[in-house]
Amino acid sequence: DITPLSFDSIAGVWELRYGDNYGYRFSLDRNYRAIIILYLSNSAVIFKGVYTIEDENTLRINISGMKREERVAGLNLNSGFVPVSSSYFIFRSRIFSRGDKMLMELSPARILIDHNSSEGFFEPLIRLTKRG
Repeated sequence: DITPLSFDSIAGVWELRYGDNYGYRFSLDRNYRAIIILYLSNSAVIFKGVYTIEDENTLRINISGMKREERVAGLNLNSGFVPVSSSYFIFRSRIFSRGDKMLMELSPARILIDHNSSEGFFEPLIRLTKRG
């Protein structure tokens, strides 16, 4: 069953982790704050911002800051971010259940960082599992 995208259905921590510390983590708070972590083996790229739902299958995350950490354990999610302007991620999205798991699929529609297209940050289809 597909669950319509809403602020209730999307709030939470969603992850996709591969071996060797590669993967994604999307933390979407009920107060619309977003933290997106891209795990790149021994380092991580972290984005912070706010999110909104544009329609029942479109998630938009407006990015206000980003940083790179040269480790993947004990990440500092509070400080050290470099401000960015005209930066946002737009994903085509759907949430569904499979067994006892909630899954969210994201397909990047537009990835813009500091006025530049940055499509290479995300795979064409990301299937995240809700944690907790």
